[in-house]
Amino acid sequence: MRILAITSIIAAFSITPVFADEVPANLHGHWALEGACDKADDSIHIEAGTLSFGAQKGEAVEFYPDDSPSGNGAIHWSEEGVVDNFEYDPTRDILLHNGEGYGMGGKPDVYKRCKA
Repeated sequence: MRILAITSIIAAFSITPVFADEVPANLHGHWALEGACDKADDSIHIEAGTLSFGAQKGEAVEFYPDDSPSGNGAIHWSEEGVVDNFEYDPTRDILLHNGEGYGMGGKPDVYKRCKA
């Protein structure tokens, strides 16, 4: 009986889901690669549950508030297996696009907020 109880407790902790949120309102809007807001192909548009590149149709995303090596929040694609993400750096008000995921050797692309 004791083994069953211990196994149940271990199983409960090992399958605890990670909860994501909608993208916070302060991140909604247009962002552009290196601030080139006049270049549609180099911009992204963010809404509560979608992110789109340029004029493409938006894809589903989620926000993980404590995600990233530095503890900042990050936007991740909802589609399983897609590893790139957009880490928010609140000190510089920029999004860092990690095209290969965190720590994979590539330098992140810097997206700056476009004025509305």
